[in-house]
Amino acid sequence: MSITPAHDQAVLRNARHTQLEQAVADNHRQLFDLNAKALGGTVHSAEGLTYTYTRSNGSAVTFPSMTEEAAGAALDAMMDYYRTQQADNVGYWSLDPPSPANIGASLLARGFQPGWQPCWMALDLGTMHTDYTVPDNVQILADNHTSVNRIKDLPYAGNGGALSDALFQAYPERVQRFIAFREGAVIGQCCLFFTTGPDGIAGMYNVGVIPSAQRQGIGKALVVAACRFAAERGYQYVMLNANHMGRPVYEQVGFQFIGYGCTWWLIGWRYITHAATPDMVNLAEAAGKGDLGILERLGTAFTPEELDRPLANGMTLMQVAAHLHQPAAAEWLINHGVACTALDAWDLGWKDRAADILATHPGEADRRYFDWRGTLLHIAAQRDDIALAQLALDAGTDLSIQDKDHDATPLGWAHYFNRPAIIALIKKYMDNN
Repeated sequence: MSITPAHDQAVLRNARHTQLEQAVADNHRQLFDLNAKALGGTVHSAEGLTYTYTRSNGSAVTFPSMTEEAAGAALDAMMDYYRTQQADNVGYWSLDPPSPANIGASLLARGFQPGWQPCWMALDLGTMHTDYTVPDNVQILADNHTSVNRIKDLPYAGNGGALSDALFQAYPERVQRFIAFREGAVIGQCCLFFTTGPDGIAGMYNVGVIPSAQRQGIGKALVVAACRFAAERGYQYVMLNANHMGRPVYEQVGFQFIGYGCTWWLIGWRYITHAATPDMVNLAEAAGKGDLGILERLGTAFTPEELDRPLANGMTLMQVAAHLHQPAAAEWLINHGVACTALDAWDLGWKDRAADILATHPGEADRRYFDWRGTLLHIAAQRDDIALAQLALDAGTDLSIQDKDHDATPLGWAHYFNRPAIIALIKKYMDNN
C-alpha cells in the first residue's frame, strides 16, 4: 500500500471512539506484521488469530477476534508453533474487552503472564495546540536515514522498538522518523507509521529522549513536529499508546484519552520446559472462568500439592482465580487444600479475610510475590491502591525489602509511579516508627 501526501486521500474522518479504537488496533496489527516480515520473520493467521515470529525482535499476537469455540484449538496450535521456534518474548495485544471476553483465562492457563494496559490516545489534528516552539539549540528533522542504533541511552534505539531499521528499509513509504539534534548529536526520536483506508491514521511510536536531555521540552517538540507532518500528509488523526509518564506531554499537545487495551506476555522458556498437561490447562481455564463443574470433574484427581503448584507462568490456580475475580472457584480451591495469601484474598474482594491472614500469620506482610519478588506494599504502589498500602503498613511490613528486578524499596516504587498519597503514607509510617 502506498502512502501519498494528498489531503483528499482515503483516511479515517470524523470518527467515533469505537472507530478510533479499531483504527489503532489496525495500525498496530499492520505495523507488527510488516516489521516481522522486514526482519525475516513470519506471520500466521487462522480462526481470527494472527501472530508473528521473529528471532531477533520478539513476536506479537495482534488484536485477535476469535469465537469461544475456536479459541482453544487456535491457541494450542500457536503455542505449539512458538515451542518449535523456542520463542521467548511474545506479546498478546487486544482491545478491551477482548474477544472472546474470557481469553485471559485461556492465556494464563497456557503460560502467558498478565500484562499492562495500553492507554490509547488520539489527537484530532484540527484541534492540535500549535503554540509551541522548539527549545534553543535543538533541531527537529524528518530523517529516515540517520541511524540511531548506537545512540547511548536513547529509548527504543535499534530493533528494540516497534519500528526496526529493517522496516524503514523495506517499507519507506509507510514510516517516518523524527530526530532531535543538539549540536549535531542525536538526543531524541519519534516515529510515525501510516495506514490508509476507512481506518487510516498515523500511529505514533518510539517517542524517547536521552536521560540528560529530558524535562526540557524536547519530547513535546518531537511530538508536535510529527503531528504537523501527519497533518500535511492529509491525516485527521494521530494515535498512540501512552505510559503514565508520557501522558501529560501528549495531553498538552491536545491528545485525548480514548480507551484502554489488554496485554499478556509469554516470557522465558517455562512454557516449554514446564508445559502443562491438557487436564491442567483445562483446570486452570476453569479456575479463571469460575467453571465449578470442570473443577469438580478434573480437580478431584489432583492432590492439594498439585493444585497449589505454579503453572508455566509462575501463577498458581488460586492466583488465576483471584486475578480474574472468581471467588467461587477460589473457595473450591480452598476447600480442596489450596492456600490463600493476603493478596489473593484482597484481589477477590475479601478485605476482612486479607486482614485476618496478615494478623494470624507472622511474616505474611513480607511475603514476596511474582517473579520480581515484590511485597504487598510494592504492589500497592504499582497499582496506586491506597487501601492496600495502609493494610500492609498496619501489618508491619518491612520497608527495606527490595524487589528483584529493580532493587527498589516500596517507597522507591511509589516515587517512580508518582503516587503522592502512598508516599505520604509510607513517610508517616516511617516517622512514627
